[in-house]
Amino acid sequence: MTVTFGTNRFGFPHPQRLIETCRAAEAAGFTHLWFPDSQLRTGDVFINVLTALQHTERAVAGTLLVNPVTRHPSVIAGSIATVDLYAPGRVLLGLGAGDTAVWQIGLRPARLAETERAVRVIRGLLAGEGVPLGWTAPSRLEHARPVPVIVAGSGPKTLRMAGRVADGAVIRVGTDPELVQWGYDEFRQGALEAGRDPESLFVAGHFHTVIHDDPDLVAARGKVMAAGYYEVNPGLWHRLGLTWPCAPVQDILKEVRPDFHHAYDMDLAAHHVAAIPVEVARRFCLMGTAAQVRAQIETLVARFPWMRHIILQPNMPGPAFIEACARSIIPAFR
Repeated sequence: MTVTFGTNRFGFPHPQRLIETCRAAEAAGFTHLWFPDSQLRTGDVFINVLTALQHTERAVAGTLLVNPVTRHPSVIAGSIATVDLYAPGRVLLGLGAGDTAVWQIGLRPARLAETERAVRVIRGLLAGEGVPLGWTAPSRLEHARPVPVIVAGSGPKTLRMAGRVADGAVIRVGTDPELVQWGYDEFRQGALEAGRDPESLFVAGHFHTVIHDDPDLVAARGKVMAAGYYEVNPGLWHRLGLTWPCAPVQDILKEVRPDFHHAYDMDLAAHHVAAIPVEVARRFCLMGTAAQVRAQIETLVARFPWMRHIILQPNMPGPAFIEACARSIIPAFR
């Protein structure tokens, strides 16, 4: 059963390291290279995506994710269309509410209605349509390109919206089978309500991934990843009947910056969430040796036939992660 793999985190702010890592990822078998958009931490996402495209041969590159708070939807559309001019058909636009990128500048993530409007505006502009944006006439993108717009989300309303109006979804709900199926069902229902065929849309499972041979390190980092899901959407924990066993999240985040998933000091974050059971951590991220992670992916793929693209977000990015995937994970799914 063929499954394609994507990954992210490519060595910014070192341009040569970014280029080398993208090339290594493509050589390892990753078909998709995804780039975060956090202006204070990862630079300009469109420059990074274009750089990846210019230094690889076949890989698709995309944003994961831009938001309609730090950029107007028309700016997003114009930028991604420009990138596609340089690498036609190899570009995807991942969009969402925005978390770290907006928290760090004192703003709030986009509400559902804002995100949906952004999707509609961007898709319309990329299709070459006239879109009412408050000018005296509908606005048009003169260099329109057919770039798919993919919505990333972890909540039911966002995933339904993705099925209803976007070109696909990145489902980010952890690894527990109940959550994974629930997330897909919400996306599927949104598509059906809009008279769309869910199987015609792009869908990916997104998983935070901790690969290492040291079980203690794996457990510590896995707990931090699980904490990140509680921070962003406590409903995921509640759906599984789980309760938060640590100090209040907002108290911890006075020391752990900017958030759990992107903590500058992972050891400090792990200290604060040590009370999370390892069994709970395993319900929210792929974790263990490369062989153990492969087995976890095999279980998910066997259970969910719709899961044909998997995005692995490494907690410890770099050559060792790419080599482990090339050696022990990706070949098993070709």
